[in-house]
Amino acid sequence: MKRSKHQIERLIRGALGEIKADLIITGGKQINVYSGEILEGMEIAVLDGRISYVGPSAAHARGDATKMLDAQDLYVAPGFVDGHTHIGHYCRPYEYLQACIPHGTTSFLASCDELATVFGFRGLKLFLEEVEAHPARVFTLISMVAPQDPLLCSARSFSQSEIATALDDPRIFGLGEIVSWLRLITGDQELLERVEMTLERRKIIHGHTSGAKDKRLCAIAAAGVSSCHEAIREEDALERLRSGYWLMLREGTYRRDLEATLKPLVSRQLSTQRLVLVTDGMTPDDVFEDGHMDFLVRRAVALGLPAIQAIQAATLNPATYSGLEQEIGGIAPGRWADILLLEDLIEMRVRSTLIGGEIVALDQKSLVESRPITFPEDTLRSLKIPSPVSAESFRIPSSSSISRVRVMQLINLNITAERILERHSRRGFLEADPDLDLLKVAAFDRYDQDGGIALGFLGGFGAKIGAVGTTVNLDENTLLIAGSDDNDMALCANLLIECGGGIAVVDGGKVLEKLEFPLGGISSLEPWQGVAKGLNRIHGTLREKGSPFDKPLYALCFLTFVTLPSIRITGRGIVDAKERKIVPLFVEG
Repeated sequence: MKRSKHQIERLIRGALGEIKADLIITGGKQINVYSGEILEGMEIAVLDGRISYVGPSAAHARGDATKMLDAQDLYVAPGFVDGHTHIGHYCRPYEYLQACIPHGTTSFLASCDELATVFGFRGLKLFLEEVEAHPARVFTLISMVAPQDPLLCSARSFSQSEIATALDDPRIFGLGEIVSWLRLITGDQELLERVEMTLERRKIIHGHTSGAKDKRLCAIAAAGVSSCHEAIREEDALERLRSGYWLMLREGTYRRDLEATLKPLVSRQLSTQRLVLVTDGMTPDDVFEDGHMDFLVRRAVALGLPAIQAIQAATLNPATYSGLEQEIGGIAPGRWADILLLEDLIEMRVRSTLIGGEIVALDQKSLVESRPITFPEDTLRSLKIPSPVSAESFRIPSSSSISRVRVMQLINLNITAERILERHSRRGFLEADPDLDLLKVAAFDRYDQDGGIALGFLGGFGAKIGAVGTTVNLDENTLLIAGSDDNDMALCANLLIECGGGIAVVDGGKVLEKLEFPLGGISSLEPWQGVAKGLNRIHGTLREKGSPFDKPLYALCFLTFVTLPSIRITGRGIVDAKERKIVPLFVEG
């Protein structure tokens, strides 16, 4: 990040006391992530939003207009950095930042996935405008899931010239996670060219190497992918760390892997120099309940990682990996004055969050006055799926009295397995059977003006429900309905189309829950706290209806994720993720 000669000179003179500081922090115990020490009696001077001096006395930098901040009995730490995250679903990005800064997260390495999948390159530009309106620092990565796989998905894609234009933007730090690593290692020319353009500009490439081992994992690293957040077992973490990846260990909404992946590293006393703690995205309800990066650091300490190392993994390490170590990640001269005042090093309770030397959150509340951008009118209620949708749309005809069908059987929130099931037709159609935990599922193609729809069966969801629908799903962000009653499924679909997208739960012809996401069907425009409460209500309703999952909705959100095992669904049909192809619902033989 460029600094002018004038800015450099001011910081030099500020360090020497020739220009007086805007702020001096005194009295706290400084967490020095560079030396791994806790230092008492240190004072920190801030000028023009950056740290100009750190040492035993900043008296020389104190002037008549200097503000003083007493950190007595508190720990003074660098602002937390979420080294790999997503901040564009359920809430608009601005509201995510509002939610997270009270928990000490001052910087985010974030892909623009959600807006990009819906609005293409325009979505990237809107994302940049949105996050620039907030004082938190967002270092943006180009979405590589728009689409996840063009053979299987319909999400909008960037052209190669748009990728080049984005990479030339100083606000862009590289490529987001390449989920379709099979495309990469089989020589997909489009991906290879994008990697080449990124490496030429000395920018980073995040990885998503789920399922890759041995030679395949080496091939991905050889291509220039430098990190991975998909380790879910001890052997995954060890192999990635030993292969030179920056090891991102995840504890967010969709996966919580620290217990399985961090504890073995601690017990082996391995180096944590290349360890990065990441959320990979936390939904508003989880931020409301658990916190954000403070939660991850707290969990890491509870699992045996020393507090200083845990803080390093959430500050200096992600900054170093991202090429930002001269800007963020530590309390040292020249860095931005992104600073936390912590009450303790076990619960990691954040008393105050400072960004650029300004207090932006205090006692778990944001002090930032909400001033997000105004989204263009045509981005609102832009889910253009032909309506009304009828109950007949969800019927699955069968010419045989007994048919063998593929079922997406939920193993957990993220992973499915293929299950072959025999079904008897009724009046020429195959039906759901909630008593057997078998629901229908329908995925619409939001870019098909003729109303393309794919139908399948879902097992393991557990809820005996007429219909539940969402337009937020990874990474198609299209209308997806699961249910046991065709009429309820039609009502649910029409509700969401009418309001431009969101989440709805319908049973017995009654609307039990509804949450509207008018921005492209992916985000509410309301404050994040209201969205969190709405999500909690929906999860609670689905649990009451029998789902075994704590957050049942998110199982549906992963059904369109075509690069995770095993059977998925998009508007194009049933997907065999391993074979990377569309397969029929009916199985012969």
